[in-house]
Amino acid sequence: MPLRLKRLLALSALTAVHANAEPVRTILPVPPVPFNGTISESVLDSTPTPAEPVLAPDNAPNVLVFMSDDTGFAMSSAFGGPVPTPNIDRLAAQGQRYNRFHTTGICSPSRAALLTGRNHHNAGNGYLSEMSAGFPGYAGTISRETATIAQVLRLNGYSTAMFGKHHNTTSPEKSAAGPFDNWPTGLGFEYFYGFMGGDTDQFDPVIYRGTDMVEPDEGNGRMVDRRLADDMINWVHNQKAAAPDKPFFVYYAPGSMHAPHQAPTEYIARFKGRFDKGWDVVRQETFRRQLAEGIIPRGTRLTPRPEGIPAWDSLTPDKKAFAARTMEVAAAQLVYQDEQIGRVLDELQRMGELKNTLVTLMQGDNGASGEAGPDGTINELRSMGRHDEDEMWVLANTDKLGGPMTYQSYPVGWAWAMSSPLRWTKQFASMLGGIRNDMIMSWPGHVQHPGSVCAEFGHLVDIAPTVLDAASLPAPEVVLGARQKPMDGRTLLPSLASCEANRPRTQYFEIGGKIGLYHDGWFLSGEDGRPSWENLPPTGERPKMDWTLYDLSKDFSQSTDLSTKEPQRMAEMMALWKQEATRNNVFPLDHRFATGRAIRGTVGPAGKHFDYWGKNISMPALGGSPCLAARSFTINADLVLDRPAASGAIVAWGSRFGGWSLYLDQGHPVFVFARSTDPKEITDVRASAKLPQGKVSLRLRFAAQAPGKGAEVVLSSGGQELPRAQVPVNVLMPSGTGEMFDIGRDLGVPVTDYRTPHGAIEGDVPHVTIDLD
Repeated sequence: MPLRLKRLLALSALTAVHANAEPVRTILPVPPVPFNGTISESVLDSTPTPAEPVLAPDNAPNVLVFMSDDTGFAMSSAFGGPVPTPNIDRLAAQGQRYNRFHTTGICSPSRAALLTGRNHHNAGNGYLSEMSAGFPGYAGTISRETATIAQVLRLNGYSTAMFGKHHNTTSPEKSAAGPFDNWPTGLGFEYFYGFMGGDTDQFDPVIYRGTDMVEPDEGNGRMVDRRLADDMINWVHNQKAAAPDKPFFVYYAPGSMHAPHQAPTEYIARFKGRFDKGWDVVRQETFRRQLAEGIIPRGTRLTPRPEGIPAWDSLTPDKKAFAARTMEVAAAQLVYQDEQIGRVLDELQRMGELKNTLVTLMQGDNGASGEAGPDGTINELRSMGRHDEDEMWVLANTDKLGGPMTYQSYPVGWAWAMSSPLRWTKQFASMLGGIRNDMIMSWPGHVQHPGSVCAEFGHLVDIAPTVLDAASLPAPEVVLGARQKPMDGRTLLPSLASCEANRPRTQYFEIGGKIGLYHDGWFLSGEDGRPSWENLPPTGERPKMDWTLYDLSKDFSQSTDLSTKEPQRMAEMMALWKQEATRNNVFPLDHRFATGRAIRGTVGPAGKHFDYWGKNISMPALGGSPCLAARSFTINADLVLDRPAASGAIVAWGSRFGGWSLYLDQGHPVFVFARSTDPKEITDVRASAKLPQGKVSLRLRFAAQAPGKGAEVVLSSGGQELPRAQVPVNVLMPSGTGEMFDIGRDLGVPVTDYRTPHGAIEGDVPHVTIDLD
């Protein structure tokens, strides 16, 4: 037999042996195949060991995990809600609904639990990532010891991609300087298209592909949810074109239904008058549908409206009109979101991929948001914790709700109605309205009773183990050199064949000092009394806790307190709570919402002097740029203007919903300070003289005065003072959380209307300095 043929046969046999050998997948990356060939002086006398990629196990499915934002248990028609969601309904008919599925109660912690399969404090995400603290449970980032399901699947032969909201990176890490370890591309996603932070404007977002901002015109007028679905479909097309047999893992997380509630005008028009009856009636109607459709068990009680949420009939006609419109917009946004989900599912069906795709859909990363308080808001961050917007201005914007000039969120009454029959809303880890969310799981051929409702307890920490189970993969012991903590969740895959409502289970909950503990059907609630729209509990930072106890196996809606009837069980549950809290790094408790917490996470870089070289610089307004609120500072800008009547932004911070801009308007230097869109809260300082063409300097002096006294603003150029004016306030929250500090342009939502696209300066900004007093 010729020597060359012998070598080819040997190589073929060796390849077959390696191909049939199942790799060890508990240590990731999977160790490479040892060299088993022979090496001689000539390649003609040598036998190689072929390099083999790590492949996913045979028959491993595609995986699509969808999680929306701030959606209550009772909003979607799939769970008896008043908003028609035909595409989610279709998925529910093909799969199985879970009516006892739980989240953590707020954004970042829920996303960490979902991605890692660990409890949120255990993964280092006990609270919002922007408000990280120096305690093990509150780092604000996902620890290396709790690798994400994306990382595990990527290292096991999956293609991985994320589309939408990423809220697990601290504010200082969101700039072009990184580090990028806590961006999606550092957490196992090979491709990312979406936004960083808690929310984004649906019309004028700041969107990233990988770690780079996309050009603002790329959206071509499309709203964010549409852009995400378009990009996901395009990615799947390309992934399957390149590797048709390679399974994908897609995490699809649009920012809706988080504020701002915004939707196309024609979608809002569909709901005209549909919510004029008010939240009390809508909640009761939803409750009756839920009972009739078997979403909730017979005997469930509709819990009463809490103190602090006004009765609908107590509102004035103008307030009713405003509140009804806010709900029309919210419903329109959910319908628009549902339409995009349908487009994705339809395309997977057309490609023949849906039949081998495990779909897990969660409506909400927590309950519906009540953070806008009893009145609602047209400016989310402006009103958060304050609620002192001018009532006449708010009501005057009723017809503009849902459009680009409002950053609205509905009154807490609607959040409560969208949680029927449960108690309270988002942030309430002590109440089911904050932590119980819709979940649907679908996998063609694996659902024993399509369209059914499963009452088995579930939690976000169960999603990662479920996906691993479907892919026939073990939970790894080591990932990229880091020994892994055990997963806290367990697979829900067996429930598709046989739903067991009373499986033993222990699961704690804690957000902002509000406490819950589920144990084998019983629920312990520790409540500090702070409404979700206030920064502190009524009695301050050390509140007296109110402890109650419920038998959820008989009391679906948490309606009847049994603490006095079950003192022994109450004591046992209290002891178990402390044990679980200690084990998961929950302590120390912090009962503050924004006050105090926000300061730590958003102070910006250290130092007093900052240099910026060149235009087109953008950094996160919160945490990434110098903190310019409630303090004095000086800006010096060197300019090179293309023409005598040049226009465009020099330095801009935030947006029209909260921000300021130093810019040129046909050569005239202008400083605009916008606490909101209310004309009474906008200060415009305009120079009568123009700056000349060519090289020129401009100086802004912002001299903060005593609290409540505002600031003095002085513009000057070449030593010559231009205008001087008084700004009524010196405290400003740049809004929203994804807005930027920009030089030579104004990305995202602009602070003001510019004469150039996106405020692009007609010229150059070679050097800018900022000096803090």
